[in-house]
Amino acid sequence: MEKTYSAPGLTVVEHPLLGRAAVAERAFRCGEVVAIWRGRTITERQALALASDERDQLLQVGDDAFLVNDEELLAADFINHSCEPNCGFTDATTLVAMRDIKTGESVTFDYAMSDTNSFITFDCQCGTPRCRHRMSGSDWRLSQLQERYAGWFAPHVARLIASVTEPVGNQPTRDASLTHD
Repeated sequence: MEKTYSAPGLTVVEHPLLGRAAVAERAFRCGEVVAIWRGRTITERQALALASDERDQLLQVGDDAFLVNDEELLAADFINHSCEPNCGFTDATTLVAMRDIKTGESVTFDYAMSDTNSFITFDCQCGTPRCRHRMSGSDWRLSQLQERYAGWFAPHVARLIASVTEPVGNQPTRDASLTHD
């Protein structure tokens, strides 16, 4: 089985709020591969049977598919959520820089780019100006995220977005000129 890939220059540091976090030890260029996760695939039902700290390490890679890494954790496994991420997906398991990332900067992605499951809910502590303060598995439905991250969602999330006719935050308004008495 292939192993998870962490790009050279990605390191783990202690973070006062998050425990551990992945940080750039060097600059990453826009489009550069930062991580490629590998492992075995389990279902949501199997994921729910795991201890919560084990679920924290899962990556959702399909509608009912989660990647479990049975190997030693690497820097890629500590890439945290941010409501203003610097990375996005090019496929279900490959994370790339969405913009240039400076040395010393936390390497992050918005979990809404890959998570649609019911068990991902937590208080966000990213502290960015766009912080939603709460992360859930339904955040992919938010129209502002769909616009902001267009082209950066994991494929299973992109398919869900394409199948939804009215995303949250884009509810139709009633045009008074179309009403009939």
